[in-house]
Amino acid sequence: MKLLKRKPRTSDIQVQDMVLHVTASTELNEESRAAALSFWEQLHAYTLRNPAIRTSKRPIDMPEDAPEIVREMIAASSRAGVGPMFSFQGAVTDYVGRFLARDLNEVTVSCGGDFFILARKRQKLTIHTRPDGGGIAVVVQPSKTGVGVATALGRGKVPLDGLAILAESCMLADAAAAGVQAILPKQDGFRLALTYLKKVPGVRGGVVVQGARIGVAGGVEIAA
Repeated sequence: MKLLKRKPRTSDIQVQDMVLHVTASTELNEESRAAALSFWEQLHAYTLRNPAIRTSKRPIDMPEDAPEIVREMIAASSRAGVGPMFSFQGAVTDYVGRFLARDLNEVTVSCGGDFFILARKRQKLTIHTRPDGGGIAVVVQPSKTGVGVATALGRGKVPLDGLAILAESCMLADAAAAGVQAILPKQDGFRLALTYLKKVPGVRGGVVVQGARIGVAGGVEIAA
């Protein structure tokens, strides 16, 4: 008997001011909500004792009492040269994705412009470069542990028409995206931002779109 392939289902999970979208072949609403709340509560409880986690724009020293999720945030943001505050959303996205990936071989968790993607086949992810939804697509390669992607449009001190960064974790991609947006206002910032992405350990590559210019760094493939 031929088995029918299940269509992916999407669940929306509200966690404080964040909304996570979980897409998988089975309904995971309760599991996703429990995981998201658990990770958020760990972060919130610790940041009450150490506010620098949510406020520092620069790398900070590793506190001895930090839980694992905070330690990973600090390590990832330090590699990108920014503060852990920029990796908060990516950390929750990562940890929910990893929790679900223990029982699934394909799942996508997104929050804002952040994505945790675990897939057996190549996936296309569109970077919106216009308010009407138009844009270009990048290829996300299959991974047994998941790929983190951070995207942005129109944020920062200078016009930004599109940004996508692929990394070994979503929190690292988030931190590197903050690094790019800090570099772009500088003289020759476009070139410097692409050079920066090539040097951050764990960043697989990125695409920066600014006006008519499209810059690609690292091993990123733009889809036809």
